[in-house]
Amino acid sequence: MPTDSGLVHGVYDPGRSWLPLTRIPLPHKPEAAPRARRHTREVLALRRVDAELTATVELVVSELVTNAVRHGVCLCGCTRGPVSLSILRTEDRLRVEVADPSRTPPRWPAGPAGAGADASDPEEGRGLLLVTALAADWGDHAGPVRGKVVWCEFARRPRWPGAPAVARRVTEEAGCPQPVDSASHPDPAPAQDRGPHLGSSEP
Repeated sequence: MPTDSGLVHGVYDPGRSWLPLTRIPLPHKPEAAPRARRHTREVLALRRVDAELTATVELVVSELVTNAVRHGVCLCGCTRGPVSLSILRTEDRLRVEVADPSRTPPRWPAGPAGAGADASDPEEGRGLLLVTALAADWGDHAGPVRGKVVWCEFARRPRWPGAPAVARRVTEEAGCPQPVDSASHPDPAPAQDRGPHLGSSEP
């Protein structure tokens, strides 16, 4: 299915029955990224998603929200439009959606080396490169009223072992902001009824 960026990603299926887990508005301010990370960690803890997948999703959420805050401006140049984070799931997938008021699509890397990324903004290029490396699929489309939605999907496990550790090292070497370590922020105790487990070793 073509995205607004002109790329084709065959995994995206609009016919999937996505169950919304959360949707929160975010401010057009630097604190949006840590707030989104924290909220993501809490939501996935409630669903008992395993630590490795949670760390991967948390890192990607941080990159997408950071880009939305930096580049998600209305045509008039203001930043008063909505920015939001949504997390949805199916039986075997997690989906992250970050909406912002800009209709300008992100410059997705065209290959493993990042060809096609926006050289004028290396931070955005590095962030999107991480997204394409860690997510099972990704893309963008116009918002229901205005702006755009940038999305990515994750299978029950990261695409390759050790993905979160490698991604964190890449961001550290590139001088990008680091997400707060989940281990230093214990997850809340599991409730009696959490619903289906995603990324869990349990049946």
